[in-house]
Amino acid sequence: MSFIKLDGKIKDQSFFVVSPEDCSETSCGFVVEPRGLDYTTFYLFESWEEAGQHVRDYWKDLVEGDSEEAVHMLGAENLIQWALGRPAGPGTTKVSSLEEWLDLHLEAPDEHFEEMHEINAVSEDLEEFLGFKPTVVGIM
Repeated sequence: MSFIKLDGKIKDQSFFVVSPEDCSETSCGFVVEPRGLDYTTFYLFESWEEAGQHVRDYWKDLVEGDSEEAVHMLGAENLIQWALGRPAGPGTTKVSSLEEWLDLHLEAPDEHFEEMHEINAVSEDLEEFLGFKPTVVGIM
């Protein structure tokens, strides 16, 4: 049986049975959609730092690849304030430029995800399938 055990609970569960069929490899790594959790997606990372780099890369790619969507998601007012060098930004921390905001995610990927948890245990067969031992999960 493949499983993931978290340090906290998601929808009153901390233990999730998964199978390789629940896993998808994407450009950002492995994504798991556990059975029985409607509209919940796990993003598995080997470390907190890897999660931060993933989030930074996600936003940088969005800004460079789809500026209209980036303006919609970040807010024109935030972008204007950054252009003026003033503190602004979505999320809990305000910074003075888009580059600072992107870098913020290297240390605080939890600003991006609905929830983040440490992984307490993962089955050996799932670890073998993934090719790494995940220690952090971002929840969307």
